[in-house]
Amino acid sequence: MPIKLKFAEVSRATSTTARMRSPRDVIVGALNEQIALAQATMRGEAFTVERLVYQKGEKGKVAKRVTPRQWWFETDGKFFGELRFGNGPVDLSGKGLTAFECGTALSDVVAIFEKLRDAVGVGEFDAQIAQAREKAIRKAAA
Repeated sequence: MPIKLKFAEVSRATSTTARMRSPRDVIVGALNEQIALAQATMRGEAFTVERLVYQKGEKGKVAKRVTPRQWWFETDGKFFGELRFGNGPVDLSGKGLTAFECGTALSDVVAIFEKLRDAVGVGEFDAQIAQAREKAIRKAAA
């Protein structure tokens, strides 16, 4: 018995587009890393994450364990933090001020970053993040 097939004028896509994360998701993920980094620093442990990097002599990207850059620093006995997108700080104040005071202990940094993560997650700083993203795109294009 012959098979009856219904043919159509469509073709299968040959490539799929990469799933792009939103800038909000990128920052929330980075804040999670910063919180884990601060907690590991308080315990005196090393913290690393896996990144895909180009390595000389290898084809394509290779997985490598690296320590993320800290988004906090200590000055005069106080800890300060910055929210970063790309390689630059995000101006959360709207006045050109990128650093914010966290407290006198590393545990204060963790608490502030957790509150900041929750605020970014609900979209409180979307306008400032979009502005930082535009700056990062312009730097890359230049």
